[in-house]
Amino acid sequence: MVRIIYMLAAMCLPIVWGACNWSSSPDGEPSETCGNFTNPTDGRSWLYAAWEKRYDGERVFTGDTLSVTVIATEGEEVTFLEGSISEGALSMQDTTTFTFRREGSLYRQVGINLSRIFGIVGSHDGVLLLGPVDSNRVTIDINTSLFSLRRQTGKNRFVGHADVVELFSDTYKDVVVYYDETPTYVDGPGHLAIFSSREGMVVTIYFGGYSPIEQFGFKLVK
Repeated sequence: MVRIIYMLAAMCLPIVWGACNWSSSPDGEPSETCGNFTNPTDGRSWLYAAWEKRYDGERVFTGDTLSVTVIATEGEEVTFLEGSISEGALSMQDTTTFTFRREGSLYRQVGINLSRIFGIVGSHDGVLLLGPVDSNRVTIDINTSLFSLRRQTGKNRFVGHADVVELFSDTYKDVVVYYDETPTYVDGPGHLAIFSSREGMVVTIYFGGYSPIEQFGFKLVK
């Protein structure tokens, strides 16, 4: 049964992306009619481009893509399917499902979450905040060391807020910042994730681990 759901979701992905009616609002911000992240509808999809940065070089998109699709909404619970999309084929690989339960102004993780985009919430009590955060305000410059955020708050793990963030020529305002800088040879990489209640997770970055320079992540494709 699970295999059938995966196949159906994968086949529907190009249709879903084409069906979303993207337009520009009067202030120039993009808008769509498929529902935002705080009120997702069945079939709503987000597409992410994978990139990496090594040895203090430029960030390079790898050509790999991930999709996150709403496959079920039951009461206050929303289930997502995440998978790698095979180039030139209507199929998905390395799939996983994860579920959030709506509790007021937040989503709470239900069960195991192995998502490469949203799995970071496991380091933050399994909570994805949908509303604004009034503490741990930070200024993010992706071109500098991601370890520097700790110096702004005095914390190596926090959920905070940024007024504006520039990501690969895209601008996002009033975003929630998830930061966990505990990378060791045992723990693996830390992470920096930026969430918009309107657009969903706009970037998830993994850094550190064996090198403080190497980074890889996934950027939302608008």
